[in-house]
Amino acid sequence: MDNIKISVSESGRDDSISIIRVDGVIDTLTATHLEEVLDRILKRERFNIVLDLAGVDYISSAGWGIFISRIREIRENKGDIKLANMVPNVHEIYELLEFDNVLSAFENLNAAKDAFAGVAGDSLKKKDPIVAVRTVVEELPALTGLQSAPKPGTTAGRMPVQGRSEAEEIVMRAIRDDPFYTISELCLVLEETAPGHRLGWWGVFRLLKKNRLVSRRARFRFARQSWKRS
Repeated sequence: MDNIKISVSESGRDDSISIIRVDGVIDTLTATHLEEVLDRILKRERFNIVLDLAGVDYISSAGWGIFISRIREIRENKGDIKLANMVPNVHEIYELLEFDNVLSAFENLNAAKDAFAGVAGDSLKKKDPIVAVRTVVEELPALTGLQSAPKPGTTAGRMPVQGRSEAEEIVMRAIRDDPFYTISELCLVLEETAPGHRLGWWGVFRLLKKNRLVSRRARFRFARQSWKRS
């Protein structure tokens, strides 16, 4: 039996917000159930959605992928997905995978609902790069040597790796240049370097996952190893 329970509540015609309450785990097996519920809501043209995750203690990449794959359609219809009530371990993964650059999270349902009225500000918050740097350095106090990092844009000592696509090579070089790039910023680097490649946020995420570089910590270590070899 699938370990998930999903319920939907809507206040009525005057309230265009649909609240999806999820209890259990959202993984490869259960994500399809959530996807079906979300699709039914969208077919009724309800695009303001709050996901109440108070009862969720794990979300796999398949679960996060459902939210990301629908967000463009939802925002094109002037809606959004807001996340609420994440438990600490889920919120940690949410930040580690940089979904905080795509989806806004709130401490409770009221704050999430208020955000649709503009009380909580823009749903796409751009993170301050200085804050991102500080976070990674604090997580890795034993790793030093930032001063030896090459300047962004340099390519000395870098040979293409067999089996990698051009887009993958561009992304990997960007990480070597600056491991503090967010996934959104890596998308921009790819678009500017090779306009023909239109992977989008989720495509870049898959490249990072393939190379085990999804987290900032992993990208920092990868870049640091590259600096040592150069």
